[in-house]
Amino acid sequence: MGYLLNSVGAVFLLLVGLFLQQRRHRDVIRRQKGCQPLVQHQPTELLMGLDFQLTIHNDIASLQRFYQRYGSSFQVNTLVSKPTIITIAPENVKVLNSRDHEWGIQPDRLPGMESFCGRGFISMDGDVWRHSRASLKPSFSKRNIADFGILSREMDKLLMELPEDGVTVDLQPLLYIMFLNTSLYFLLGISSDDEQHAPYSPEQFVESFHTALFWTMIKIMLGRAWKFVPQSKYLKACDMAHSFLNYYVDLAVAGTTASPSDKPDHAARRSLVQVLSSQTSDREFIRSQVLQGMMASQETTSALLGNVFFLLSRHPTQWERVREEVLEKGDDLFDFDSLLDSKVLQNVLHESLRLYPVFPLLGRVALCDTVLPVGGGPNHNAPCFVPKGTKVEMGYHALHRDPRVFGDDVEEFRPERWDSINPGQWEFMGFGGGSRACLGRQKSLAEAAYVLARVAMRFEKLESRDGREWKGEMKLTCKSANGCKVALFKANE
Repeated sequence: MGYLLNSVGAVFLLLVGLFLQQRRHRDVIRRQKGCQPLVQHQPTELLMGLDFQLTIHNDIASLQRFYQRYGSSFQVNTLVSKPTIITIAPENVKVLNSRDHEWGIQPDRLPGMESFCGRGFISMDGDVWRHSRASLKPSFSKRNIADFGILSREMDKLLMELPEDGVTVDLQPLLYIMFLNTSLYFLLGISSDDEQHAPYSPEQFVESFHTALFWTMIKIMLGRAWKFVPQSKYLKACDMAHSFLNYYVDLAVAGTTASPSDKPDHAARRSLVQVLSSQTSDREFIRSQVLQGMMASQETTSALLGNVFFLLSRHPTQWERVREEVLEKGDDLFDFDSLLDSKVLQNVLHESLRLYPVFPLLGRVALCDTVLPVGGGPNHNAPCFVPKGTKVEMGYHALHRDPRVFGDDVEEFRPERWDSINPGQWEFMGFGGGSRACLGRQKSLAEAAYVLARVAMRFEKLESRDGREWKGEMKLTCKSANGCKVALFKANE
């Protein structure tokens, strides 16, 4: 008994010693770096700050109000979890997106995501993340993304569905379905017109994917409490999604996949699963990258375009400018480089991303004790100490509303502002930045411009059929919660 008490006492003293040593080490860093505390926000729900998290996720614009109250950086304290730092200071955004040895995502995401989508570029840090990103990069080469053949066919189908006489239509779900089809082609090389032999249909796969994704988000939020949640729906959805993808991964590894390069009009293109299978035969790795690729791309371009048409339907003068550009350039506009070079189209897309970023809130976790360059002290310009494990959220919706960068009319939709402004690398984050910047930036901008140009060429007028203000629906991406209800009027032949 005495031995046991002595052992417990020794362990206790060791822990106290380690705690005091850590505190002294952190105090030294604070003094050396001149760190000062951040402004504190006390949530109503004190245990985990759930009321604050629900507020900023359900009302994207609320972050702007918090910044107006507290300044560009502040800290949210809770009783159970570690404090969360919220920031839009460009100096901090730069550090968070460029110092991979200090800031990461793995501690926050991997425990909740691994069962469904494995290890890859949106769940890992370090060498695994670098390997995953390097493996994906060839799929986004210009040679592999410059052909609009599949998108053109899907666009033809969409135009056939759109009413031409002013009947109200919600574009958002139609755009989602179109880009879902192109995404499946990009990822797996399968078309909605192909005969399917997988154990489940593409529709069943998509349904299981979204079910598993929903429960994955719940799993991340609940943390250790997840084990108390019934998991049969989650496990079934994961199994269905995995079985569907395993079929195409097996084909790709065996070299018998029906890939885009098998189609005579797309000889230069390769699907993501084909690109990956040319590098490795690790089936689980390939499946994980495809799943994470779908997670990153799902609804991204369709959400962007939904917001674009939402805005243009309320600004007829801007719609006329888009039509003038499209009609003036005609068929010469519809190639990859011309679409990216079109100032009018790209200004519209960038202005939409400024007002309603598809990823309005992104987080990083401190991988070690570190320091943010600004945010501390009464003037918010002093460094602030950040203990290991602290989460920092970057609010891009609010970052894009800095009048010093974008002008006093930051709430106005004015695409031509991009002819005269030049935001710094860390002041506009429509596609992220730094080492984790979006690999699909050019693909998304070119495809969005293509769709916008095709619609503008066909329809003379675009009118809003929804008087409500834009409201975000936040999941992995952020889209309009009320859809994009508009009326289209065909141009005279």
